[in-house]
Amino acid sequence: NGALADLVSALRGDLRAAAPEQDGVGEEVYPDLAAAMLGARIDLADTYAYGWAELARLTDEARTLARALGGDGDDPVRAAAALLDADPRYRLEGVDAIRDWLTRRVDETTAALEDAFALPAGIRRVECVVAEATDGVVYYTPAPPDGSAPSRIVWTIPSGVPVAASWQEVTSVHHEGLPGHHLQFVVTASDPDLHPWQRHLCHIHGYAEGWAHYAEQLSDELGLVRDPAERLGLVLGQIWRSVRIVADIGLHTGWAVPDGAVVPPQSWTPDLARRMLVDLALVEPHLAGFEVDRYLGWPGQALAFKIGARLWVQARTAREAADGADFSLRAFHRDALGLGPMGLEPLRERLLG
Repeated sequence: NGALADLVSALRGDLRAAAPEQDGVGEEVYPDLAAAMLGARIDLADTYAYGWAELARLTDEARTLARALGGDGDDPVRAAAALLDADPRYRLEGVDAIRDWLTRRVDETTAALEDAFALPAGIRRVECVVAEATDGVVYYTPAPPDGSAPSRIVWTIPSGVPVAASWQEVTSVHHEGLPGHHLQFVVTASDPDLHPWQRHLCHIHGYAEGWAHYAEQLSDELGLVRDPAERLGLVLGQIWRSVRIVADIGLHTGWAVPDGAVVPPQSWTPDLARRMLVDLALVEPHLAGFEVDRYLGWPGQALAFKIGARLWVQARTAREAADGADFSLRAFHRDALGLGPMGLEPLRERLLG
């Protein structure tokens, strides 16, 4: 606690006085930081346009799903979310109910992935945990290299409020669990042909977060998203990651919101980014504030999710075109994950070389 207090004092004292007034790193620096996060060079203007196009597509899809689920009025998505939150089919009350649902869903997903993946022997050694925290999020911690503890999928709940709605969290379970982070980490850690650094220490954000976000889309493709309510949760997660693209690029480069976007043309501010997360992706306001602070303090990392997934999809599409009728999704996943963590550009080259 003493060291943390000293750090706070230094940040608010000496460093604050020397800090620049602009939080954004600028158009010249940002592309290098984004490339470091992805392990690939990207066309920034194309990426910005892609983010806005995805926001338009996904917000339309969310409204269509919401209306079919009973949402009405000027904000059918928020109206539908309120109905689903109260629906006993999706409402989980109490720590035991949340943990049991999470464990059951992970077990069922594992069993359903046999055709798309060669699952390693240790894939079922994962513990589902419910913990109190200020934010209701799901996250993953891999097992230590010595195997002294299992991997963990942790669902945090706001302190004193053990109530959750499963419809919105299914996509997080696929991202953090299977076929997302848990599957990727276990496949990597269990491969003796990889260097120990790759098996346990290497972390390229575009590779890992891109894979986990690709896994969300793959889950829908494989039939693991079971009904329109869960699909709305998936789409809201996609909207969240699309806001990350345009907000991260906009805040750091100073590029304006373009004409015809889902929000009126204007200059970027942290408040605009927060409002877009709350209004379009239904992110809780305090979490939206944390998100935007993260974008400003960690330039380029927000691209790792949806742009990382885009690069994974492009690699898969190129492999499918190269293999033609011989293409196998199971073989693609085996070969891709078998190469171990690396930048997305060398990964694509290795997969197609």
